[in-house]
Amino acid sequence: MVITKKLISCILLSTAVVFVLTGCDLYYLNENVVIEKKHKKITVLTKNEEVVTNDLALEKINRYEDIRGTDWLDDKTILIEQKNTNEPKTAMTDDGKFVYHINLFNFDLSTQTSKVLSGEEIGQIGAIVSPDKKHIFYKQSVDGNTGTGYIIDRNGKNKVKVSDVENIFAFSTEGRWVNNQEVIYPTLDQQMYTANLNGKITKIDPNSDIVYTLKKKLGNNKVEWVIPSPNQRKFAIVRKISQTKRELFITGPTGKKTVTLANGTQIFGSSWSPDSKTVAFSVISEDKGERGLFVVDVNTRKITQLSTDLDEISGPITWNPSGNKLLVSTVIVKNNKNEFVTYVLTLKH
Repeated sequence: MVITKKLISCILLSTAVVFVLTGCDLYYLNENVVIEKKHKKITVLTKNEEVVTNDLALEKINRYEDIRGTDWLDDKTILIEQKNTNEPKTAMTDDGKFVYHINLFNFDLSTQTSKVLSGEEIGQIGAIVSPDKKHIFYKQSVDGNTGTGYIIDRNGKNKVKVSDVENIFAFSTEGRWVNNQEVIYPTLDQQMYTANLNGKITKIDPNSDIVYTLKKKLGNNKVEWVIPSPNQRKFAIVRKISQTKRELFITGPTGKKTVTLANGTQIFGSSWSPDSKTVAFSVISEDKGERGLFVVDVNTRKITQLSTDLDEISGPITWNPSGNKLLVSTVIVKNNKNEFVTYVLTLKH
């Protein structure tokens, strides 16, 4: 997706029990775009500068080029993936060229400076931060798809290997922290393991994992994502209904569906706020007014559209510890090459 130079703002609010992504009409009025649905005006989009965002719901949006933000270390520092120019160019592209490896850095949002955590002559990707923000689970990867799991502290020290070599998927959506000391992950041969900060690896019965059992109960071949809330009481489920339709709904530990939040062609990046009350997600849809980045209050079912451009995101959406900012990364085409762009969206209270 190429991000244009127009930034407009929008809001979509709904108190309905079910939010279904259906058609809207758009028309231009001076510098504004107005969305109408069933002859009722519900959204005004105001022209601005970078991407399509909602000034009524956002305090500000910050844009950072050539980095891929993955998670928060604290309210002022994010974890990013970036080319490590301090290591040799030994990563090989598909066309046989040598490039710098992607490594993990911390990135200070105030100074816009980055510092490598643990530089290595190998790819470091798929990183997620522990709930207490003290440790990082990531994968060393050669091909970008499979990898070896490691844990380091937030300063890049005390590196511990926590999986067999090249035996887990390298994506950030594979594996998760179950508490501040332990991660759980599936392997390529469909086994399930836990590992702690000391590197102790334990094979477990997959049925002992609530995410596994929910996916099994709701249909392994249809359920694409199961995202536990921080308090582990609710689960956001993305399930495939057909080749061109997905649904996002909330369930409890029993797997009983409580409410459908959204339907769309594709639904990505679903993420819970720290207080387990709000879910952020992105939707790909043919209609510009009903695609993009959304947040929904799972209790009131009020949905707010934050952007119509931020739909094809690269990786998960993550909340800062205070629960008032979202970290989102996308890929744009620049000089005929794909480049990462990271956004930090500050929400209005």
